[in-house]
Amino acid sequence: MPRGQMRRVNTDVPLVVGGAGAFVVLVWLLMHATVPLVTVFDFASDGRPKLYAAFLAGLAGLAGLLLTLPRALAQPVAAVQPSVRSRRQASALRRSHLRTDVLGVVAVLLAQVPLPAPWGPAGKAATIANITKSPEIVELSAVFANLSLAVLALGLVAAVVAKVYHHAAALRVLAIILAVGAPVVGWFLVVHAIG
Repeated sequence: MPRGQMRRVNTDVPLVVGGAGAFVVLVWLLMHATVPLVTVFDFASDGRPKLYAAFLAGLAGLAGLLLTLPRALAQPVAAVQPSVRSRRQASALRRSHLRTDVLGVVAVLLAQVPLPAPWGPAGKAATIANITKSPEIVELSAVFANLSLAVLALGLVAAVVAKVYHHAAALRVLAIILAVGAPVVGWFLVVHAIG
């Protein structure tokens, strides 16, 4: 194996191990974040279910926004690419959205923290009921648990549209509208389902 390739493999292993360790720590923190996050949402909403639902919808839509906006707002790639002489120059021309993608994955995981799981909502619903003391908030959390998956899916579709059709301005605007509109529609459906 050439010397340059061996050095690269050796530097990738600690990076992968560190990333996996950081992900495990993040999941552990998110498992213990239910009580503080529900408490903050309850305090900020002052016990009003519609405002609480708005916080849930905003948190659920954050991942779609983080994945869509950088791609949709980036300048389109020039039709004529400049010539490059090395791989380093070619990689410098490519745009990376790694930071916002990582934040989007964190937002996906964080959005599920204050919501009961659709397949077994009893435990987390009891925690939400103990903190908020509001049956309406418990009910809207259970309803929004299913809708949050649709909001997330629409955010991912918006990110794909913004990436694939980055050359078409109208489709980039459509992707932004989809990423922003999905949580708003989710909020509207939840409010009318419990109202």
